[in-house]
Amino acid sequence: MKMSGAVTFTLDVEDYTADGAAPRALATTRRIVGFLAERGLRGTFFVVGTFAEAHTDLLTEIVDAGHELALHGYHHLPLTETDPETFRREVGDIRGRMEDVTGRAVIGFRAPTFSLVPQTQWATDVLMELGFEYSSSVLPARSPLYGWPGRPRTPHRWPSGLLELPCPVTSVGSVANPYLGGIYFRVLPWRAVRFGLGRAQPDELLWAYAHPYDFDPGEPFQKRPDLGPWKSRLQWINRRHMFDRVDRLYASCAAGAPLAERIATVTV
Repeated sequence: MKMSGAVTFTLDVEDYTADGAAPRALATTRRIVGFLAERGLRGTFFVVGTFAEAHTDLLTEIVDAGHELALHGYHHLPLTETDPETFRREVGDIRGRMEDVTGRAVIGFRAPTFSLVPQTQWATDVLMELGFEYSSSVLPARSPLYGWPGRPRTPHRWPSGLLELPCPVTSVGSVANPYLGGIYFRVLPWRAVRFGLGRAQPDELLWAYAHPYDFDPGEPFQKRPDLGPWKSRLQWINRRHMFDRVDRLYASCAAGAPLAERIATVTV
């Protein structure tokens, strides 16, 4: 039986290949585009700017397949590692180039590692100035990296007018996790995903997120110095099941349209 509430598939397109190894994200992203096409699924692809510059043909393939093209920052760096002027220049420039390549407006932004936190709220003003219509950059829970506990879990507007579509989370006691995303979606028991879907409120806008590497079991395992042994293992396990997990997700719930289309029905 399907749960109520549609879930949009989103992909954060970045190259996470270990230093010195051959890049893998381009081929994997194309495989994901094909997988979605076979199932009639449409979603939102948040592409890192430097990756977009290097693979302009992929941008055209994404929009030609019916997906929304959105931005995942110019570099895959947290907002805490930039400043408003640099951010404005880099994001404005790459957004214009992506639009020139595809002929489509780029209106969505996702901060790398959900790094929209109190000290980087300035980004919401800059994004609005640049013409973006929505962000999907806040993890409204505690996190090992970036999180903003206490933020609404439903769509809401920043003072600038920018719409925020927060990362879906579910709580068990005092612990909240983004059950539809990345490592969590890949390694949690399926009953935990079903639990989250069943607990979602009608006014939440649900979306799943993943990265090309989540679907790439062929990448040799390495202990990454930036992650350490335990997190490196989490980054790699269960990749071989990811395509099956997406199939299982959409056997459990309705497929949501790309986020740019869904925001037209959001009232806040």
